[in-house]
Amino acid sequence: MKDTLDVLLIALDDHKSLHKAAGAIAMTQSAASKELAELESMLEAPLFEPAKTGLIPNPFGRCVVRLCARARRAFQFALSGSRVRKSRRFARARAGG
Repeated sequence: MKDTLDVLLIALDDHKSLHKAAGAIAMTQSAASKELAELESMLEAPLFEPAKTGLIPNPFGRCVVRLCARARRAFQFALSGSRVRKSRRFARARAGG
C-alpha cells in the first residue's frame, strides 16, 4: 500500500473519475486502479460505485474519504506547527537567545 492512498481517495471523491483523479495526482490510471482495488480487498468492501456522474463513494467510502481528509489536515497542521517552532528556535539562536 502506497503512502499516496489518502491523496488518491480524496482526488477520486473530488473528480468522480479514476482517470481524472489519477492525472490530478500524477499517477497512472492503472496504478490508481490497482491501489484502490488493494484497499477495497483489505477492507473487504467496495468504497466507490459507478453512477451517471462518474464514480461516487458509497456510504462506507464517504466515511473512509472523510477520515483520510481529516488525517491529512491534522498532519498538515502538525507540520505547520513544527515549522513555526523551528523558525522560532532559529530566530532565538540568531538573536543570541
